Amino acid sequence: MKTIFTLLFSMAMFSTTFAQYGQNGQRDRGKDNDVYASHDNRGHDRHDKNYGGYVFTPRERDMQITQINREYDYKIQSVKNKPYMGWFQKKRLINNLEAQRDEEIAQVIRKFRSPKNMFGDFRGKDRKKW
Repeated sequence: MKTIFTLLFSMAMFSTTFAQYGQNGQRDRGKDNDVYASHDNRGHDRHDKNYGGYVFTPRERDMQITQINREYDYKIQSVKNKPYMGWFQKKRLINNLEAQRDEEIAQVIRKFRSPKNMFGDFRGKDRKKW
């Protein structure tokens, strides 16, 4: 039994050692020869046209807010169902959970209203055609 367990453990260790070998070898394949002559700006946001921009749609915003509400409603309901907790502790915990929920929703809204959000932004296209 010990031999089988040792064999399985060593095989698991051996397989996890080589689990990501191919990924690291493939990632930087084209960059090693032309480091100084290359004008590749892949790692720098300053040279990017959007400068760190992202697209965050209203549907994604609403889905995240719905998910946050669902999680906190579940947490609040579980606090309400605890039989051995006093009403003052329950009320304090529920108020803390509601404050956390409001803060997470505010973060999602700030992310949507951020100037880096490129949803509906047509700066890249030339509007002056005449």
